[in-house]
Amino acid sequence: MESIGIDELKRGTNEAVCYADDCLFVSESLQCLCTSEPVRLDFSLMVFCIEGCVEWEQNGSFCALHEHDFVITLPGTLLTNLVVSDDCRMKVVCVSDRFLRRMLRASTNVWHVIRFVKSNPLKHLSDSDFEYLLRYVDLISIELKNGASIYREEIVQHLFAALIFGMLSDINRCMASENGTDRDKTTTPVYMFRRFMEEVSADNGCHRSVTYYAGRLCCLPSYLSRIVKKVSGRRALAIIDEHVIDRIAFELKYSDKSVKEIAMEFDFPNISFFSKYVRKHLKVSPTAFRNMALTDEK
Repeated sequence: MESIGIDELKRGTNEAVCYADDCLFVSESLQCLCTSEPVRLDFSLMVFCIEGCVEWEQNGSFCALHEHDFVITLPGTLLTNLVVSDDCRMKVVCVSDRFLRRMLRASTNVWHVIRFVKSNPLKHLSDSDFEYLLRYVDLISIELKNGASIYREEIVQHLFAALIFGMLSDINRCMASENGTDRDKTTTPVYMFRRFMEEVSADNGCHRSVTYYAGRLCCLPSYLSRIVKKVSGRRALAIIDEHVIDRIAFELKYSDKSVKEIAMEFDFPNISFFSKYVRKHLKVSPTAFRNMALTDEK
């Protein structure tokens, strides 16, 4: 079975594509996914149907979008039998898994909504709500084309975060009306995971072990690992490392501190351990990453 990632979408760009980079793909067409064979998506797909109709099967379930519908599919979704009506107009946003997780990690009230999305990906919006979300998509497209802005990445991230949380807010209202329950009445695993994410988000990046966070939450590391895996589908250590490396990358990119000073700030025993950690997660040395960031700004 073929898997499609952001890189494959970039290689198949056409006149309907508004923007494509390593993390984001914005288009007005689903032509890139029109294949005769089933495909597995290695990214999150968001489709806003402006008019007309789009139909497909995802993970074996039929899905049909009509005017003012939107759908969110999560990474790993199996897509088959895509059909687009001749009069269809749409906005399509594809985002890498890592980019999406970075947007959601700081928030502790989204994971129950994400779990709901897995089984309820389609949502119909009122005219005003649909236009509201579509404005963010248009703003993202405009900013992505603005190559002159040295803060383009930061602007796009915040616009995309606003779009995501706007969509999740609509879904959360739908959940409340269907369930008749308060969003804070969660199960123990979800509550524990929320506490874990709060601790990770508040940490300065000096703590890189599950044992540390288990101690903060007064539980065994093995129990915390099981809870995190059950709720999010990810390893606790992977979430911790992602937070740490984002903090390190920010310091390397924007601060005037030396590599040695940054290594000490993040409580690495020496610069060798720090360099090894950075290479493992960023695929380049700290100095090379800093030089690449400086080159991108010029």
